[in-house]
Amino acid sequence: MEDTKFVKHYCRLVCTEEISDEDAIVFFDIVQSIVSTKIVTGIDADSEEKVNIDIVVYTSEVDKLHIYEIGLNEDIDPSEGDEILNELLEEFKFDFEFEASTEI
Repeated sequence: MEDTKFVKHYCRLVCTEEISDEDAIVFFDIVQSIVSTKIVTGIDADSEEKVNIDIVVYTSEVDKLHIYEIGLNEDIDPSEGDEILNELLEEFKFDFEFEASTEI
């Protein structure tokens, strides 16, 4: 078996408050307009059917964070990250952090 390595590329919007579905969609639209997003497949626990997922949402009760993660096909470069961040800053008036995976 060939030695393969799973690499997860992503960008995240990290907030202390839950955002609206509309804001989550705006986040996705901004990201996909600049970089190539990855289709993520999940399984619906109720219907047991496979579903496509555009944004994975994590919540942390400990530090009260809401993390909105978009899978990417490849790592983004700093200029793409800056472009995404600038558009997010123009669009959103709430406090957030923007994170992206990087390979070293």
